[in-house]
Amino acid sequence: YGSEFKKPTDLEHLLKGHPLWKHTKTTLESGGKFPLEKIDDNIRIQDNEFHLLRGNHKSAIDNAPILSSMLTEDVNKGFALILPIEIIPYINDKISLAPLGCPEQSTINEKGESISKHRLTHAQSFPGPSTLSVNKRVIHNLLPPTNAYGFGLKRLIHYIVSLRQNNPSTKILISKFDFDAAYRRCHLSAESSYECCTIHEKLLYMHLRLTFGGSPCPTLWNSIAEPITDICNK
Repeated sequence: YGSEFKKPTDLEHLLKGHPLWKHTKTTLESGGKFPLEKIDDNIRIQDNEFHLLRGNHKSAIDNAPILSSMLTEDVNKGFALILPIEIIPYINDKISLAPLGCPEQSTINEKGESISKHRLTHAQSFPGPSTLSVNKRVIHNLLPPTNAYGFGLKRLIHYIVSLRQNNPSTKILISKFDFDAAYRRCHLSAESSYECCTIHEKLLYMHLRLTFGGSPCPTLWNSIAEPITDICNK
C-alpha cells in the first residue's frame, strides 16, 4: 500500500496540518476502502452468476483486442491481479462482478489535434437481479469530505481575482500538470479489491487500484490530490 508515494511518516511532517491528512494517511497505509452496505451471500452469488452469463458491455466486446491490451498492461504493472475463472465458485460469496466497457473518446495530442482513444471503464453501477450494485451499496456519509472536488475552475478563478486585488500590476503565472494514470496511483484495500472484479476472455481480473466506475473513487483520490495541490500552491 502507498508504494507510489513517500512513506506517511515522511509526509506527515509536511502535511499533518492539512484537513484531509488523516484520510490521506489511512489510504496510503491500508488502501482506499469502499464503505459498503452488507449484502446477503446468496444474493451476491445470484448477481455474480447473472454477470457471468451476461458478459461485458458491447463497447468491450467490439473492442476486445484493445481491452485485452489495456488489461495486460494493468496486470504487468501490478494494477490488477489475474486469476483463472475456475476459482470463482470458491470465492463467489465474497467478490462482486461488474461488466467492463471500452468506449471510444476524443482527446488531443501534443500538437492540439483531435484524436480518438479508448478508455477502460468498470460499470459498478450496473445491477444484477437484486439491483444492489456496488455503487448502490456505497455508504456515502462514511467517505472523506469532497467539497472541493470538481470545482477546480471556480476555485482557480477566485484565486486569480484574489491575487489581482492584492497585486494590481504583477504578472500572474499559471501552470497545468496532469497526474499520469492518477487512479492507478492509489491502492484499494484488499477488502475493496474483492468488490472490484471483472471478467474478460474467461479470465478473472481483481482490480487492485481505484477503478474508473466506482463511485467512491473520486472521493478517495481527492484525499491525495487536494493535499498535493494545496502544498504546491503554498
